[in-house]
Amino acid sequence: MGNLSLTLKSFLLSAQGVTIWEPLLVTIVICPLLIKLAPEFGLFDNPEGSDRKIHGTIKPLGGPALALGLLPILLLYGENSIPLTLSALFVFFTGLIDDIKGLGARTKLLAQVAAVTFLIGFIPFSATSVYFSSSAGFTLSGPLNLVFVGFWLVGGINSFNLIDGLDGLSGGIAIISLLPLLVVSFGQPISLLLGGTIAGITGILIYNFYPARLFLGDGGSYLVGFLTSYLVIKGLSQPATSSHTGWPLFAGIILLGLPVLDTMLAIRRRISSDRGVMEADQEHLHHKLHRSLGHLPAVMSMYIIQTLLAVLACYIYF
Repeated sequence: MGNLSLTLKSFLLSAQGVTIWEPLLVTIVICPLLIKLAPEFGLFDNPEGSDRKIHGTIKPLGGPALALGLLPILLLYGENSIPLTLSALFVFFTGLIDDIKGLGARTKLLAQVAAVTFLIGFIPFSATSVYFSSSAGFTLSGPLNLVFVGFWLVGGINSFNLIDGLDGLSGGIAIISLLPLLVVSFGQPISLLLGGTIAGITGILIYNFYPARLFLGDGGSYLVGFLTSYLVIKGLSQPATSSHTGWPLFAGIILLGLPVLDTMLAIRRRISSDRGVMEADQEHLHHKLHRSLGHLPAVMSMYIIQTLLAVLACYIYF
């Protein structure tokens, strides 16, 4: 028992331990402060005028707590930490400004593209492996790969924002998607950032889970989507995850299965309608499940589906 206590204490005081308890503790402590101080600073998620949100009450925004919790981890353990941190903060503040004052869809998209372009200019990314079998496929590299990585990151930002329609849904899906990567990359430098991100999202999920006391808001969901899609690339770029050069695209698609599917269906649905691609609606997967099952059963159903997809990705690729 004494050896176990000593080992646990040693871990908690190590660099690996700090990546877990620091973002978890910071988010857990700051969230109640945000709930209390939200009226003074106007940090509210207001559903009025939204065609996508199903909640009818104003809730405090929890995104700032997540950003503050993850900031030290990004600076200490991120690859090329300054560009990564600046890009993450730019994405977060774009969403936060949209939460408070409102931004046009094109303005938000341009800001996201600018943040991702800045990131790609400073951080190297592995080639993208697109393999249909052990021998059939191709690899994207060079400028074409960078364009695709940019598309992937911007898509990830928006897909987690689109799926953030029920209490705890976006954060829970992110955690489920990242956990397999934490396991397979354990001992690699990227595992520290993976563990810290999971811990930070877990901290805010305590307050965001049904019935939510605060919401992620666009700032929080943008940050979750940005870091999750980035970490999928970096986590899958580890040698243990693929027999081919680069990161396996199909593994990434399966790991982000529900956000990817929901976004593709939304694009298809809006193109075929008169609303336009950037117009919100209440026809997302979670909206339909909510109408059929209710709030908590809908969230848990999507958790289960995403877990099965994560297991499938592990079975096929790891």
